[in-house]
Amino acid sequence: MSNGIAGIYSEIYTRLASNKTLFPALPETTMRLRETLNDPNCTIASAAKLLNMDPGLSTFILRIANSVRFMSLFPPKDLEGALRRIGLASATELATTFAIKGAFTTSSGALKSLMVESYRQATRVAIISYFLAAKVSKINPSKAMLAGLLQDIGLPLILLQLYERPEVFNDRKRRLEAVDQLAPMVGALILQHWGFNKEFIEMVRCRKQWQRDTGKKADLGDLLLIARIHASIGHEDFTDCPSIPDIPAYYKFPLGKLTPDQSLEILAEAGDELDELQQMFG
Repeated sequence: MSNGIAGIYSEIYTRLASNKTLFPALPETTMRLRETLNDPNCTIASAAKLLNMDPGLSTFILRIANSVRFMSLFPPKDLEGALRRIGLASATELATTFAIKGAFTTSSGALKSLMVESYRQATRVAIISYFLAAKVSKINPSKAMLAGLLQDIGLPLILLQLYERPEVFNDRKRRLEAVDQLAPMVGALILQHWGFNKEFIEMVRCRKQWQRDTGKKADLGDLLLIARIHASIGHEDFTDCPSIPDIPAYYKFPLGKLTPDQSLEILAEAGDELDELQQMFG
């Protein structure tokens, strides 16, 4: 990395770290929901009442509860039934997941297509994280989905900053390198500002740290790395990803469950569910 590029990264990070007014804001309803749903005294009825204040979020929660993942003979017909089905902890993660789409909007025509593509790729990582968590680990799928999406929460802000530096922004390779360098640091700043716990902040910091190895037991970060490789299949940045067996995370999951061929087979079999979730994200 040249001194010039390193200087640009340092300049952008310093500017953002010292001016939090530039950060995206979580909707007030989402903040209240996180506070309420994390309260051990929260009831299904009080959570449903608060959720009903946001029609879009209410619909999203109901659709998740009626999705293939939670399919049953007696699908929930109202929010209270949906919350009983998915649980308040998952509802907290899903409410935040739903709100994050707003961070990827822009009034700039020049940036719109990049924002849309960034959001699309971030949701693909999130959805595959959700699915793999349920298939090959004991990690809460909704938590995995939120963590997968949050790994890219810094991208809109970074792209806005890079747009002011056309020598980097207009060079796709340099732009992607800048995003990869800055996303973990900027994402961590945003989550700290939002009051997220250390686990989520660590998950953002380990974005694309392919050789990350924190021990023998698989954790959320390991799952996200594998999900990101799968999400890149068919995408132009797939050539920059390592092979799954070349990363330490691969060896921490149940033997035979996540080989490259078998994991692709699992995802292929789940095509309808993955498509359903992608549609819910818009």
